[in-house]
Amino acid sequence: KRRRGQIMADITESKKVIKGSVLLYLKTPLLLKSGYGDVFSDSTIEKTFDGEKIHINGYNWAGLMRRCIDRIKGGSPVAEKIGKYNKDREGVSPLWCESSFIPISPMYIRAGNAIDRKYGAAKEGALFNDEIAPAGLTMRLNWNYFLTDEDEKEIEELLLGALWVLNSGIENIGGGWSYGMGRLGVKEVRLKTIDLKKPEDKTSLWRFDDETIKKMDIIKPQDLKKPQIEKPWSVITASASITKGQLLAIHSSYPVFDEKESFYEYPDAFVYRGYIIKDNDDIKPEFIIPGRSIRQALLSVPIERKIRTKGRDIICDSLAGLCTCDECKKHRSKKKSEDSPECKCVKCNWFGSGAKGGIIAVTDAVVEDGTTEIIHRINLCEHSMQNINLFSEEYLTHGTFRLNIIIDESRNKCEPHRLKEEVFWALNDMTENSASPPGWYRIGASSTATGQVSIKGTPEIELCGGIDG
Repeated sequence: KRRRGQIMADITESKKVIKGSVLLYLKTPLLLKSGYGDVFSDSTIEKTFDGEKIHINGYNWAGLMRRCIDRIKGGSPVAEKIGKYNKDREGVSPLWCESSFIPISPMYIRAGNAIDRKYGAAKEGALFNDEIAPAGLTMRLNWNYFLTDEDEKEIEELLLGALWVLNSGIENIGGGWSYGMGRLGVKEVRLKTIDLKKPEDKTSLWRFDDETIKKMDIIKPQDLKKPQIEKPWSVITASASITKGQLLAIHSSYPVFDEKESFYEYPDAFVYRGYIIKDNDDIKPEFIIPGRSIRQALLSVPIERKIRTKGRDIICDSLAGLCTCDECKKHRSKKKSEDSPECKCVKCNWFGSGAKGGIIAVTDAVVEDGTTEIIHRINLCEHSMQNINLFSEEYLTHGTFRLNIIIDESRNKCEPHRLKEEVFWALNDMTENSASPPGWYRIGASSTATGQVSIKGTPEIELCGGIDG
C-alpha cells in the first residue's frame, strides 16, 4: 500500500491541470504497423477491432511529446518525468494523452525492398509491402498535464514549444522516421488550465467533446513561438526535375484508382501514385517519389562511393545490414543484435544499419506537372534472338519535385556537420553544369537506361527549421 501511494503521489497532490486539444494533419503518410498482414500487404495500419478507424494509442502521443520537449532548452527534466523511466525513478507520468480514433480514409500500399549495400541493387527476395495512411489526414491530440510543484507558465511554454518542434518535422509518429513518414502539422491549438478544486472544472477533466473544446482558449499555429533549441536539426531543400528527354520509373504493380483518370490500356507496371487529402476533403492521387528511394539512390550510394574512393574513413562491407567494423564485431560477441555505441562506420552512423537508425531523413516528393507514357518492350532470347516476352510499363516523362532532407544534429558523435557538407556536395553534383558525367545520378527501376534527375538552382538550408506544408 505504501509503495502504491508513492506511485500515485504526483496525481493525488495535483490541484491544477493544463488541458490541451490540438487539431493536427499529416504532412507525410503515416506508417503505424499493427504487426498483422493481409492478402495485399505484409503489414497493416493499426486499427480498431471492427477495422473502421485508425487507432493511435496515448502511449504513442506521449512519447512524441516527450521527444519534442526534450529538444527544448530546459525541457529534459520534464521529458524524464513523461517517459523512459530508469529503475530508480518512481511515480507516474504527469502527462496523460488520450488515444485517437480516426475514420478510415483511402489507404494505399507502398512497396519496399532491402538494398544490397555493396551493389546498391535490391536484395533477392527482400521485397515487402506496407499499408499506409495518406498525407492530409486530420486527427486530434488531447492531453491532461497534472501540475504538482512545477511552474504553470513554464510547463505551458514547454507544451506550446513542443508543438512548434512537432510542426517543424523533426519528430514523427509511427515508424519510418528515416523515410519521412508520420510528420505532422498543427492546424489549431486549444488550451486551458482547470482548477480541480472547482466542481465545474473537475467535471471537464476527462471530457474532450466538441462542447468542452470550444470553451478552451484558441491559439493559431502562426502564434506558436520558436523555443530555444538544445538538440538542433537542419532542413535542406532543393528543387529537382526529370532530365529533359528522360524517363523515370518509380514503379508499382497496380494503379491508385481515380474515377477522373482512365487507362486506355493497363500496363504491367504503373508509375507510383499515392493519395493526398486536400483542405476541402477531396482525395486526389498524385505521382509520388518515395523518400526512401531518394535517400538511398541519390544520397546514400553516391556519398558512400565518394568516401570509399578516398579511403580515409571506415565503411563496413556488411551485406546483411549489420555493421561489421571491428568495434561492432567485438560488441556483437556479447549482444548479437546490437551495433556498438563506439561504431566507427561512417555509413552506419549517418544512414543507419540493421541494428540502429541513422540521422538523416528524406520525405516523399510529390511530382508537379507530371506526364506519363506507356512504353511497350520486348524481351529477347540472348541466344536465338527470338521473342520471349512482351510487356509494357508506364513511365514519367516530365515533372518537377522538391527534395526535403532532415539531418538530426543532436547526435554530435556522428559528425552531422560533415554529413551536411556531403549532402550539399551530392546535390550540387546533380546540377546540369556539374563535373559529373550527364545522367550520373539515376533513380528508380531500369536505372541502367532511365531515371536521370537534375537539381535546379541552389540548395537551401534552414537551421532548426521545418517542412513546408
